[in-house]
Amino acid sequence: MVRPSSRRRADHPRSRRVSPRKDIGMIVRLTKLGITGLIAVLAGVIATPCLAAGSSAYIAQIGDGNVGTVTQQGAVNARADLRQAGGGNSGSIEQSGLGAMRARLAQVGSANNGIVQQNGPADNEILLAQTGSGNIARSRQTSTDATNFAALTQTGANNVMALAQNGAGNNATLNQVGSGNAMTATQNGDGNQLSWTQIGSNLADMGIIQSGGQAMKITQTGAGK
Repeated sequence: MVRPSSRRRADHPRSRRVSPRKDIGMIVRLTKLGITGLIAVLAGVIATPCLAAGSSAYIAQIGDGNVGTVTQQGAVNARADLRQAGGGNSGSIEQSGLGAMRARLAQVGSANNGIVQQNGPADNEILLAQTGSGNIARSRQTSTDATNFAALTQTGANNVMALAQNGAGNNATLNQVGSGNAMTATQNGDGNQLSWTQIGSNLADMGIIQSGGQAMKITQTGAGK
């Protein structure tokens, strides 16, 4: 019998079950909406079987001081994939509500922090990848009988990214490369689209908010103050 609510935390070497094939290259590809992020992690495979009823979760970690948590509560057919390599990284995936939600979180480096939250009766999907050190990313989706999608990638050091989507048919692609950059994007309503890229260092956060059926594409390059 599987409990309707389950939580898995992996933060100690003894709690992990390593595959004999220690040199397997684990690759996570983010290919939707024109964004391709490739993270190759030479690691052992740590598998965590099903959590909430009808749902599945997978946690893979290599290195010291990494903490990975997957929480599924009342989730039906939700899927969570969390992979970390390096040291001092913290990753969390939270899924609640009905619907076939999917979340993938991958972090490579040190002291990165990634949080993915999904809540709603729809077919939400989030892909979040970070490489480097000291990066922070937050992604939250709530939906009512709709399909949201978000792809977030950060490469570098001390970047901050936050995304919140609420409504129907939203999708977002956020990408930061460099150091000391900041991004905040909020979408409310239905049919919104957002593509935002920042390449450089210390670029300002434009704090974009959309409500309704708009579409937007922004690119920033260079160095801020």
